[in-house]
Amino acid sequence: MTPPLRIRFLGLLVLAALIVHLPRPAAAQSAQDIERAKESFKAGATAYAAGEYLAAIQALDAAYALTPAPAIAFSLAQAERRQYFVGHERPHLDRAITLYRRYIDQIPSGGRRADALDALSQLEPLAATLAPIHPEPGPQVKGPAVEDRGAPRPTRVMITAEAPGAQLSLDGGTPVASPLIREVEAGRHHVDSTAAGYFSEGRDFTAVAGELIPVAVSLRERPSTVALTTSADAEIYVDGAFVRRGGDRVPLQLPSGAHRLNVAEKGHHLSLRTLTLGPGETQDISVALDPTWQRRAARVLFVGGGVALGAGIVFSVLAVGTEDRAQEFLRKQAAGNVSSGELSSYRGAVTDRDRYRMATAVSLVSAVTFLVTGLLLYEMDHPDPKELNRRAPSFEGDPVAKAEGPARPHVQLTPVLAAGGFSAVLGGTF
Repeated sequence: MTPPLRIRFLGLLVLAALIVHLPRPAAAQSAQDIERAKESFKAGATAYAAGEYLAAIQALDAAYALTPAPAIAFSLAQAERRQYFVGHERPHLDRAITLYRRYIDQIPSGGRRADALDALSQLEPLAATLAPIHPEPGPQVKGPAVEDRGAPRPTRVMITAEAPGAQLSLDGGTPVASPLIREVEAGRHHVDSTAAGYFSEGRDFTAVAGELIPVAVSLRERPSTVALTTSADAEIYVDGAFVRRGGDRVPLQLPSGAHRLNVAEKGHHLSLRTLTLGPGETQDISVALDPTWQRRAARVLFVGGGVALGAGIVFSVLAVGTEDRAQEFLRKQAAGNVSSGELSSYRGAVTDRDRYRMATAVSLVSAVTFLVTGLLLYEMDHPDPKELNRRAPSFEGDPVAKAEGPARPHVQLTPVLAAGGFSAVLGGTF
């Protein structure tokens, strides 16, 4: 015998890639019926993935009643087959065989025909070894699905929340993980949903007798916060856009996900960081910027200019002193005779004066040159605007690189209204 066919949730989605039209005109269906069929099909897929095969059967039955497409019949057969191996109830085995056979009759080639034949090669010999069921009064077959012998169908709800780790509480009961699938009484009910990093949400809904009611709860993310400590003169950019000036524990509220955090300051190297924030998460970050070579050179020139200016002042004082000595000699010479020693001292003072004057001029010119050059380097040392849009160098596991890189494979189920009928299409990137 062929080994048992392993049925996965992906198989349920792949069958949706078959575009199958209704046996009746699309105009005969209302837009409301089409939307209900979409919701029921998605609910069936979710219940199947959660291992709730009875709920999946109920939802897919509803979808098939609205849009009797072979692809949905195949899905229903898959759920019936799984439920038989869970509870070993013969009606589920018979329904699965009936549905697979109907699918094969309607799809002469392609599609999931090979999978249906493989399943039948396992189920039909199994059914032949079991004792036959003696039919009881009541309707037995309606379309491809065997009815429950007149018994009312249970009322179920399937509540889902897309937030990671969401907990759902039905009518004040114990919270459980999403999806929550329960049998309930018909009428009004209330569900509360909570998840870390999200605002709690409550919702009322009405359960309809004999139906599976899908309820989707949307939770709003709590904003993530970055407390950034940096220089008060720094500028903070998030994802290439200016946010505000720096300071001590500057609060930045950001949506969850990957972000580029750039901190720029005049005369300093740009800080490039990548952040990954979860919903409601808080991160404390401290950024100390290193000065650029241009800023360091400007500081050296300022110091050199100050030293040269000080030297120029000292040399000018010495030049004035030697000038006073020379003038004193000239006054004495005008009043009378002077000695040869005094004449020699005068000549030395004149020589020193000229030398000090030259040193003063050189020092002052050097001071002005150093200070002006340093000021130009200081004032022109701005961050390159192009750098603000550059992210940090990529590394293995970089969330921004992943966010900006090729999209990862994913599967998306999209029920659509095709020309002439309802279709379920498998989409995504691979």
